[in-house]
Amino acid sequence: MVTSTKFLKFDMYSKYIGFFFNKQEKMGSYLGLLLTVGYVFASIILFIYQIIRTVQRSELKVFDTTIYAQKMPVIEANIDQLYFAFALEDPLTSNRFMDERIYIPKVAFIDKVKKNNEFVTVNTTSLPLERCKVENFGKNYKHLFVENELNNSYCLKDFNYTLTFAGGYKYERFTYIRLRIYPCVNSTNNNFSCRPQEDIDHYLKSGYFSIVIKDFGLNPSNYSFPVLPTYQDLYTTIDKQIYRNYILNFGVTEIRTDTGLFEEKMKVDRYLQYRKEVQTFTFRDEADYYAGKSVILVQIRLDDTLYIQTRTYTRISEIFSRIGGYMQLMNTVFLLISSFIN
Repeated sequence: MVTSTKFLKFDMYSKYIGFFFNKQEKMGSYLGLLLTVGYVFASIILFIYQIIRTVQRSELKVFDTTIYAQKMPVIEANIDQLYFAFALEDPLTSNRFMDERIYIPKVAFIDKVKKNNEFVTVNTTSLPLERCKVENFGKNYKHLFVENELNNSYCLKDFNYTLTFAGGYKYERFTYIRLRIYPCVNSTNNNFSCRPQEDIDHYLKSGYFSIVIKDFGLNPSNYSFPVLPTYQDLYTTIDKQIYRNYILNFGVTEIRTDTGLFEEKMKVDRYLQYRKEVQTFTFRDEADYYAGKSVILVQIRLDDTLYIQTRTYTRISEIFSRIGGYMQLMNTVFLLISSFIN
């Protein structure tokens, strides 16, 4: 009985009773003791649960914002950010093919600056090409190579450098990738002979240009890797009587993650993400085509929109205020139960 009385001292819901000489003593009960143990146990479990969810970044809030760039957009792009494969397709079978006896691709990185309200090209860097290999695409994009049968496509050779994409026509600087397709023309500059003209016309008169480009989808629920590797499979038509300008706009996407456990600490990751395509074309004389002028101009450039995704998580400082509210609610409920029964 003495042991039971000692345990009843831990009843936080016990009531005071009066004795002679104004002495006060608490009257404990087993119900109150049970409620007290339940209250302490529930508080500990709730605290541990909230700490685990905070450390695991389980409670997520996402805010999306799209704004037009107020200053010139700039982003450094390497093989992890941007990579593409392209080729012409057979108009009959839709199979990609590489044959410089029919068409010759040329890719360059163009850097322009505005002088006297006109753009002047200050640097043109030729980007060498090679037949695409599966190792060019990295482990997250091997499926891209397999699914699209890119072994008959052109890729950038030894793309272990960084390209700085900047601006656009309304800014002071404009850099982009320029890709051109030329029909094969026999000349002293070639170390080979072109296919017969009727064969070249077969592929270029009403053919298709195909390009596959790395892209990213957003996956905000993944704390460590907030993007999903994906790609864009794009194509357009070509014709010897039409000169086509094919513009592929990529925009800067910022993912801002609050990594702080006690106070705000933003980590910013930037990605190139596909936005849209724009096509223009002009009719021209067939003489330009037979003179070896390009049949299509492809530009890979920046869009002037900035997409921002902000991810915030519960901080430890917020846990204490939240648990305090829960504990106050439980205490009120248990106190009502104890008062009603006792």
